[in-house]
Amino acid sequence: MSNLKIAVIGWGSLYWNSRGLKLKGPWNYDGPQLPIEFARISEKTPLTLVLYQNAPKVQTLWNIGDFSNLNEAVSALATREATTEKNIGFYSRLNGSCRCNAVPEVIGTIKKWVETKGFDAVIWTDLGSNFFETLGTELSEDSIYHYVNGLETNEKVTEKEYITKIHPQIDTPMRCLMRIKFGWRSLTEYQQGFWLNRNIFLVADEIELKKVKREEYGQGTQDTDMLIFTKALEMLVDRDGKILGETLKPRYGIWLDAANQAANQYENNQTQKNITNNN
Repeated sequence: MSNLKIAVIGWGSLYWNSRGLKLKGPWNYDGPQLPIEFARISEKTPLTLVLYQNAPKVQTLWNIGDFSNLNEAVSALATREATTEKNIGFYSRLNGSCRCNAVPEVIGTIKKWVETKGFDAVIWTDLGSNFFETLGTELSEDSIYHYVNGLETNEKVTEKEYITKIHPQIDTPMRCLMRIKFGWRSLTEYQQGFWLNRNIFLVADEIELKKVKREEYGQGTQDTDMLIFTKALEMLVDRDGKILGETLKPRYGIWLDAANQAANQYENNQTQKNITNNN
């Protein structure tokens, strides 16, 4: 087995599902900063993250692959992504060869990152946007919203799972849009804390999502998602950010739609406040 250190850059589902791609360890969070956005429509997930020239840069993730050479690495990632090898980007520090077609401008950033880390080579999924080609409209907040809102129920479930499982640092504008518009926040985001209203902040040690009958609470018969917090700390905060009191609750439940509504309301209030302050 070769001692080559070949890195794999990731930003989407590869983080939680290697799907047979051989990786040597856990993911690291200081990958190169690249322009990534929800800009590609695919068969498995309606809307996926890809390199997108007009996107703000986010810090990607990386892992070390268990490959004997660069050709094997490219082939393995192509298999995992169910695409051809021409859609796999690469850079070899040993001979300077590279392929970077989706957004050619990022190759300089990737090269510098590889040299800083001392890797022999790096690979990544080099698919670009097909949004305009598929839908005939430019990618924007409005077009993304209307596209996702028009998905079939099962497609929305798939999209929601994809968005909520992505690592929190891959926080693109379109991901933020869908989190707010559709309430698609990850459990990690809720666990780290959110505002129930402008004066009460909730954080917990553990959290799970369960289907619960509303009739148990006298609110109808429909099964509805509920966030169950374990060791929840409820903090009363004044307008200056000073904590006025704390209440520890061993177990605390809140309907997911109510939690989304509260979080959305707080974020909208903060956005309006920022607009007012800037003006």
